[in-house]
Amino acid sequence: MKKLLPLVVLILVVAGIWFAVKSGGAGGAPGSQSTLGNTNALAPSPVPAVGLDSASQANRLAAGAESEDGEEVDEEDIEIDTRLAPEIYKNAEDALAAVKNGSKDYDDVILSQFTQPGEDCTWCDTFYKSIKDQINAPDTKPEQKSYYAEILAISGRVENVSTLVDLIKNAKKPEDAQLYAEALELSVGKDDMVNFLSEQLKSKDETLKESSVAAITNQGSRLAAEVLYKNTVESGNPDGYYSQGIGIGELVPSEEAMPYLQELVQKRDQYSHLAVKSLLNSGLPGLRIVMDTLTNSKDPEADKAMLKDAIDHVNYEEDVEAYLKKLVETSKQPLVVDFAKSVLSDFATQEAESEEEVDVEEETEAPMSKMPQG
Repeated sequence: MKKLLPLVVLILVVAGIWFAVKSGGAGGAPGSQSTLGNTNALAPSPVPAVGLDSASQANRLAAGAESEDGEEVDEEDIEIDTRLAPEIYKNAEDALAAVKNGSKDYDDVILSQFTQPGEDCTWCDTFYKSIKDQINAPDTKPEQKSYYAEILAISGRVENVSTLVDLIKNAKKPEDAQLYAEALELSVGKDDMVNFLSEQLKSKDETLKESSVAAITNQGSRLAAEVLYKNTVESGNPDGYYSQGIGIGELVPSEEAMPYLQELVQKRDQYSHLAVKSLLNSGLPGLRIVMDTLTNSKDPEADKAMLKDAIDHVNYEEDVEAYLKKLVETSKQPLVVDFAKSVLSDFATQEAESEEEVDVEEETEAPMSKMPQG
């Protein structure tokens, strides 16, 4: 028995060493997880399917990065967690940690989780206060400030967007004002948001005014269309910010906004071309409204002015192409036929250019595929 004791001890020592090595290997190489990921592993709250590090990893994979085992991952195989933040994070601390991590590489997955998280979020008040503190912190980098500012803009909360407005007004540097203005442009919300933004159109600060116009443009509601039209008429400028890529001509209207825009088209005044563009932005439903209005035209030459640059707002869809071909064959209104032909011609040009680009890419990739593999 005494002779066996050293052997038993030796076996136990070897087993202990093997177990230690096995446990270390399971944890991965040092640095394979971020500090935030390790912190969450110890936290009592559950780790989300795609949140914190996993959200950032999903973005990297979506961008064409390799998986942990070195193999390329097909974008279609990546599962992104589409839940909103209140369903993913247990408290404000976890949510803030996720956003801080996401700010390092401007993680869009994290941003999507915080887009209008809803009024029933129990920890959001505390969370947004922390985000504002991060923006005002002296050691926060500009790109991170931009990320945090966007979190406020997409919250759907007027008080958070109001903070952005104050930051623009009180910015000490032009670049800071521009940073917050770019975030303000991304604001989303309901009619209370549109009403708040409409008040900013009275500002003498052109940066604030233009970013507010852009934000209202993004809403797409009937109220947004009404506010933009009123502001355009009051300015006396038929361009209505169109040359800047914002305003009613760039608005993608909701279904409820279309009847109002149709009324503006029927006015056939110097601002009607903006309503035409907006309707066309919506696809086939808006195209039908515009074509029906022009079909009943009593002054085709005057209506021709409403179609200036309108072709750029008709995007290719199979049902749109089919509808335009039918117009060419059946419409008795020359203005409608000419417009339909112009759009179809533009579609054909786009298709030819797209095929040419594909051919160039294939020609570029072909020699590389023949290169010897290392």
